[in-house]
Amino acid sequence: MKKNTRKLLYLFFSLIIIASSVVLLLEYFKEPEVLEIYEPTLSEIEVKEEEKVKEIVESNVISMAPDVDLNAERAKYNNPYIVGRIEVPNLINVLVAQSDDLKFYLNHDVSRKADIRGTEFLDYRVTPTSKQVNIYGHNSRDPKIQVAFRKLEQFLDKTFFDENQYIIFQHDGGKSIYKIMAIKEVQNKQGAEHMRVDTTGSDFIQHVNTLINSTGNEHVLNSRSVYFDENSEIIVLQTCSHTNNVPEPLYIITGVKINN
Repeated sequence: MKKNTRKLLYLFFSLIIIASSVVLLLEYFKEPEVLEIYEPTLSEIEVKEEEKVKEIVESNVISMAPDVDLNAERAKYNNPYIVGRIEVPNLINVLVAQSDDLKFYLNHDVSRKADIRGTEFLDYRVTPTSKQVNIYGHNSRDPKIQVAFRKLEQFLDKTFFDENQYIIFQHDGGKSIYKIMAIKEVQNKQGAEHMRVDTTGSDFIQHVNTLINSTGNEHVLNSRSVYFDENSEIIVLQTCSHTNNVPEPLYIITGVKINN
């Protein structure tokens, strides 16, 4: 009886060993598993986001004028409505004021004294940190009449446009740095596209595309490709044009913010 039990035990363990060996052999010789490689869809590939990062890095090496003490400037000019300073390196560096309309600073200086030359001013509908910042200033055909935004005509020269790419707007919240996308001649008319300061989402994308591309008889005079999306922030500088290409012509320079 004991002999038979030993034989059964021997047979049982032998079967276990054989079965284990078969499993190991099958595992060894089985086809290797092909690993599935995840490939993002086109909508997930953000190539342009890399360009945006490049622009942000670029903003760290822009040559900028030293900060100004805005409170000291307000005291100096007795104007609490000075909201910032607009700078285009190598071109202009002037204070920006704001009133409750688009007329006051057309004929008042930064001290709020009557002056036909006016002063550069921020649209009353926005703040220095708005999604779209519009700043206006006079142009002049007479070189003896010194107005800062007359110098913006230099962006009509392609070499100057290519070599001068930035607008810096210093305000109480810090400095907003914009990269210039285009200079365009537009018509001064009711409902002008660049005067829309509250667009969002896909409407904002279409709005910006209108500002930086030729449309109808309104022509882009110089431009560069700069990344923007519906979350971007822009600046628009406006001054008069003295051509006869469109009725009551204006120049607008549009830039997209490249720093946080």
